[in-house]
Amino acid sequence: MKVSISRQINYFDIDTNYRISLGSLFRVLQEASSKHHDDAERGNDTSCKWILNRMAATIDCYPRYGDTVTAVTWHRSSKGYKAWRDYELHADGRRLAAVTSTWLYYDLAARKLRRVPADTGERYGVAEVAATGIDIEAWKPDFDFVPDQTTRITTRPTDYDPLNHVNNSIYFDYLAALLFRNGTPSDRIGSITLQYQKEIGRHVEAVEAGCTISGRRGVFKIFSDDTVFAAGEFHLMNDSSILKDDE
Repeated sequence: MKVSISRQINYFDIDTNYRISLGSLFRVLQEASSKHHDDAERGNDTSCKWILNRMAATIDCYPRYGDTVTAVTWHRSSKGYKAWRDYELHADGRRLAAVTSTWLYYDLAARKLRRVPADTGERYGVAEVAATGIDIEAWKPDFDFVPDQTTRITTRPTDYDPLNHVNNSIYFDYLAALLFRNGTPSDRIGSITLQYQKEIGRHVEAVEAGCTISGRRGVFKIFSDDTVFAAGEFHLMNDSSILKDDE
């Protein structure tokens, strides 16, 4: 079963180019999966929650201020401790972005992974269609690289969600802040893959965002001292893709 929401891109969603910011793009998608989760889990009292583990996205176009977009999501499959969820973002009959992600089923009280319940597919519905051609399980992040550029970011109360850790979409804000400092517009990112390694708890007052860019490929991580909270890589759009989109 696919679930969708539609809404307009407002002023607080956009960056300096009047396009949706990288973090806001993922928050729009998150709204769709939150709706799906709330509908499927209604009346199901449990201490277990879904924790985002990996996300891989291809982005063809960043919608502009005032555009109406539709975010679509679906539960693709589940096995063992994992579930796979995909997303698409559409506007004016065109697919703008596609995402595949993996989620872990986590017991908050016991602080350990649990097997995905057998009735998950029945409650969420299943659509065995991959939004991207990315093999998210085969990809391996580089946690140990030494970044060429870093910036320090103070965490804010608004970064935290009801689970008391920094919301997964905020990591993209941290990356965008780093790119902004080195003069790379984040709306040039055409693909991005990210693994969440460790939650950023309320006790963490600041983090470092670091990256190394070579050509159109960049690797990045969000870290503090010896702790890496997340790591990933991105590829920038080529100039012809940007020109075609602007036309």
